[in-house]
Amino acid sequence: MKFSAYAEQKETVFNFSLVSCGHIFAEPKREIRRPNGRDDWLLLYIAKGEDTFYFDECVIAKAGSFVIFAPNQKQHHINNTDHTAEFYYVHFKCDNLSDCFALDTSKVYELNFSRQICNVFEEIIEETLNKAMFYEKMCLYKLMHLFCAFEREVAHNNLPEKENYDRVARVIQHINKYYNSDLALLDYAKMCNMSKYHFLRVFSGIVGKTPLEYKNNIRLEHSAELLIDEKLSVEEISFIVGYSSASYFSSAFKKKYGVSPKKYQQRKLGETP
Repeated sequence: MKFSAYAEQKETVFNFSLVSCGHIFAEPKREIRRPNGRDDWLLLYIAKGEDTFYFDECVIAKAGSFVIFAPNQKQHHINNTDHTAEFYYVHFKCDNLSDCFALDTSKVYELNFSRQICNVFEEIIEETLNKAMFYEKMCLYKLMHLFCAFEREVAHNNLPEKENYDRVARVIQHINKYYNSDLALLDYAKMCNMSKYHFLRVFSGIVGKTPLEYKNNIRLEHSAELLIDEKLSVEEISFIVGYSSASYFSSAFKKKYGVSPKKYQQRKLGETP
């Protein structure tokens, strides 16, 4: 099943004009085979499931991936799964996409799935259906939004190793200084201007631990130092270093040091258990 909206646009922005857009529900074994492509450009986004694309080699595109086809480029892809897949697409015209964006055609770009990206496609579809005043400009603005978002994410994924290291180093410094904060993975990813899962891969590849594992290790090291101060209880220390539960803190501490926080404290203070 295919849901389409036609733009009927006469106006262009930066030599771009919209032809049509839509939301595709691709049933199992649905195949598109256009040996000579189409006479316009195509942006295709995998929103759910996967599709298999045939270029010089076979490439499986999973949810979050996108593909651009230039005019008259061969298009051949098929849903080889047993489940319905969902795609968004925009057909558009322009002089030369590479004049504006550093993105290749006939290539699967593997990115993390984004609900925000799907929402932008939905907004373009809605604009082309309603055709309110200046909808042409609004559609093209949103299309530029898509290409800018894709180009940024692709660029982040291709950052040189040193630049990735510099970004992760700033997060490491932040964790060491604010180890008792309740910042989540997404917060750290935003510090690096990366998507959540890309940041997780980069951080884990450099540090050898996930951000949460690294932060917990720092917390436990600080808690071991605080346990030597007999004026502080185990419960007080657990909250000082950032744990919301004393029992969870005790369990994590014992896993790292082999003894409970109380026994560790007694040994360091020379007390008899």
